[in-house]
Amino acid sequence: MKTLTKLSDLIKAAYTWTHLTVHNTWGIINVFNIVWIRPMKGGLLKSDHPMVTGINPDNGEKIWKQNILFQSIRSSEYQNTASDEDIVCDVGNHMRKMVEASASSEQYPKGKPDRMPPAINYIHGCVHYNGGFLIFNDFKDAISHFSNVDFQNSFKRFVNEEKREPVTIFRNKNYDRMEYLEFVCFLRTIFPWFSNTNGNKKRIGWGNPAPYASVNTITGHWMTDTYKIYSEKGRQSVCRPAVTKKYFTEAVYVGERATVKPEEKFLAHFTNERVIARGEKGNMFFVDLRKLSKGYKFDPNKKLPHIGDRVLERFFHVGKT
Repeated sequence: MKTLTKLSDLIKAAYTWTHLTVHNTWGIINVFNIVWIRPMKGGLLKSDHPMVTGINPDNGEKIWKQNILFQSIRSSEYQNTASDEDIVCDVGNHMRKMVEASASSEQYPKGKPDRMPPAINYIHGCVHYNGGFLIFNDFKDAISHFSNVDFQNSFKRFVNEEKREPVTIFRNKNYDRMEYLEFVCFLRTIFPWFSNTNGNKKRIGWGNPAPYASVNTITGHWMTDTYKIYSEKGRQSVCRPAVTKKYFTEAVYVGERATVKPEEKFLAHFTNERVIARGEKGNMFFVDLRKLSKGYKFDPNKKLPHIGDRVLERFFHVGKT
């Protein structure tokens, strides 16, 4: 019986990973499009745009704390640490600064030169201004909730009804990096969406810097919002109102487990080894970490590089530094 259960788990995992890979490939194609095929210009958003300020124009408050969907009960060790609202605003503000770098200002009408191209900064703005936040103590706390079917259904209902990206944040800043990657691979095994390991420690997997461990589960709705920024009409409507519907009705959801399964551990270690094998390229996929390490910045005041430049550099070494 145990053998059949394990086989069933492996089949389910393989099916979800396949679905996830197809879905994520479409996302990669779209990022490649707005970074290299139709490079989004800097300065498309003005400095007073809500996505640049992080302020909800409906009430003058920071938008992120208004979009908290679920908060697990705080354990005693986090009673005297930052409040959940402060944690969410810290993460949201970190991403807001990325948008601000590419926003129009009096000194920089087309945005500042930055390590990230404007398109990537706009994506982060769309995800975090419009996103919904879930907050947990640690990875075991989160697994216990996410392994509950009702919790999973509420999570999926939020995504399907709101058409927004969910962000899962942890109060614990002193986490084990490999346990973090295993948790993210747990999410990649129960949902058909890619999840990323952003955090305050050395990068692991495909993650990016963040004030707290904060997982972006990439459902693909960022595309609808980000493409709006190309047009003036879209820029006026890209910011969503705060989430008002309650999607999680229980204070505590007790799941079937609080630890990862072997197939999830396997995916985590496979991911880690894949990133390590990239060498100096590191875990950055759409920009060249080797160039960034030498001080390169995307300058929106000049012509942004496009696919032709990338081909010339890759195959003919033109403009290579």
